[in-house]
Amino acid sequence: MKILALVIVAYTLLMLVIHVSSGKILKAWSEDSWLSRRFTPQRVLRVEVCYWALTLVAWTRWPSAAWKALVVAFAAIHLGLWLAGEAGAATIDHSDVSGLVYPRKIQLAIIAFDLIEAAMLVAIGWFSVLFVVHRG
Repeated sequence: MKILALVIVAYTLLMLVIHVSSGKILKAWSEDSWLSRRFTPQRVLRVEVCYWALTLVAWTRWPSAAWKALVVAFAAIHLGLWLAGEAGAATIDHSDVSGLVYPRKIQLAIIAFDLIEAAMLVAIGWFSVLFVVHRG
């Protein structure tokens, strides 16, 4: 379980970079950049779903039923978005995703959700660090 906690700590740092950079990522997706070609929205969701799956595997580490409910809620949201994206991926031409432009209200909603999620990520990272320190 200690190794899982260490993996979650490292993965949390990556996730925080993604979530704190949401505005810049959305801007890069609207342009022809390396990010729009290599780090598509569906790839981002795949990275996030893997993270939330790890947090579910670490179920016993969460301190209360409320925290467990939050982890399940975030995992369900990401899994649902990912599945919807995968279902739609079969009909989308992925040869050029540059120029992907979200309406301003959608961008603001994504950024707001990502900032809320970043707070959750900090808490998960903190609990994971405490697990490693106090169990070691």
